[in-house]
Amino acid sequence: MADLSKSIYNLQRFQILQTKINPATSNYIPDSYAYAWYDEVYPIMDTSDIHKDLKEHFKISYEQIDTISKYADQEWLEGRLYNFYEYERYFNVRYENQLNITRSTLLVVFKYIHINGGFDANFWSKLLEPMQHPTEAQSIIRKFDSDDIYLI
Repeated sequence: MADLSKSIYNLQRFQILQTKINPATSNYIPDSYAYAWYDEVYPIMDTSDIHKDLKEHFKISYEQIDTISKYADQEWLEGRLYNFYEYERYFNVRYENQLNITRSTLLVVFKYIHINGGFDANFWSKLLEPMQHPTEAQSIIRKFDSDDIYLI
């Protein structure tokens, strides 16, 4: 059963990404949803039922994105902003942690949130404070569109 479910996940992923890269149908899939499927982060902010039954196959799990986004949101609402390295320390990414949150997990989750229009300019400015984030974190705020999708 697990193999069948994984096959369905892969077919669904391919179909969503194929729809996004086709100029005739690209507008049917929001950039944030396509990005979630492309980088295999559970699309927690999207209301479609398409992904709910395939939850266990995303590389960035519901639990990981839920934990990161809730913490960031709670702190942001309280006026506490953190840079990327502070998030890494909080989630203990250099060592074993309960949810297996890594640097790449944070990169993908924050990019997904950014594409979705989450948080404000102050949040993103602090997250990417000069000298307080790895070079690859700049990709968080880079625009994502169908030209970024490669199926092979």
